[in-house]
Amino acid sequence: MSFAGIVLLVSMMSALSILLLTPVAERFGLVDAPNSHRKFHDGHIPLVGGVSIYVGLVFGISLFVTPNDSSVTYLLCSSLIVALGVADDAGDLSPKFRLLAQSVIAVLMCAGSGMYIHQLGNIFGFGVVDLGVAGYVLTVLAVIGAINAFNMIDGIDGLLGVSSLVTFLSIGLLFYLNSDIDNMKLALIMSVALVPYLMANLGLPPVKFRKVFMGDTGSMLIGFTVVWLLIQGTQPDSKGSVSFSPSTALWLIAFPLMDMARVIINRVLDKCSPFAADRTHLHHILQAVGDSKQVVLLKICTLSAFLAIVGLGMELWHWSEVIIFLTFMVGFFIYAAKVRRLLLQSVKS
Repeated sequence: MSFAGIVLLVSMMSALSILLLTPVAERFGLVDAPNSHRKFHDGHIPLVGGVSIYVGLVFGISLFVTPNDSSVTYLLCSSLIVALGVADDAGDLSPKFRLLAQSVIAVLMCAGSGMYIHQLGNIFGFGVVDLGVAGYVLTVLAVIGAINAFNMIDGIDGLLGVSSLVTFLSIGLLFYLNSDIDNMKLALIMSVALVPYLMANLGLPPVKFRKVFMGDTGSMLIGFTVVWLLIQGTQPDSKGSVSFSPSTALWLIAFPLMDMARVIINRVLDKCSPFAADRTHLHHILQAVGDSKQVVLLKICTLSAFLAIVGLGMELWHWSEVIIFLTFMVGFFIYAAKVRRLLLQSVKS
């Protein structure tokens, strides 16, 4: 089947699931209700976006991805992630339980696929960093980190969807250029499955969906899939080759990663829980200084695309892993400093 077939069939299944699941979610109360603290939208919005992406994903993998231990493990773990997300959307699970469940799923991923972060490449310039057994611990932390990084940016319409679309398309391009077709197909399937959700969430033509949110189901599924693909792309295969360096992987998720790291560091320095909800993410700050939600979406998505393009450029121009990593760290400090200035400006205003 051609790539056009993947685009057509996966998008149709994802769109159909939105239409069918929306009334079901409303009937059983799987909706996001506004409150006076952090949720200021109008009305009760069905939380079916994540499930619709999952439906398109399962359909796409079943038809277009070669079945093996890796794909079966991914489907099993992503199904568990979706179940956890639906339970959280329905009943607000505690942060500790979510972290425990995400950790268990990460361990299952390692056990089922034999895949984990066992080397970081020549990231410091002194040779390949081999992690050994510590790689399993880093893998669990990476899964938790990616899931929560994408969850944290889901604050305004379209932001999580467009930012993750940038990431999946970037990863898919690198897999395609390195002839890793199965992983490229997975990145493409996720990209296509996101499109109907974005149409519904943003009210885009040509189909007029009822407005829906992604919910924790979607952000968890996206975060897990991103880290799965990044591990597949950065860890040597049976021939010892990789599709892209671990340093480049940081750039492909640069915006959610930088924003999460900045927020958590600030919370810890302020002696608050790193999981405490607040309004210090970039999208909150930009709104506080007077930007509309549409302008915030445009600014952040442009930034996300710019950072991914920088990473792609350095990878394709064969920059050394050390330079790519150091450039990322410089970029993070510049980002943190710029956002801090905006935060101080928002407080004064």
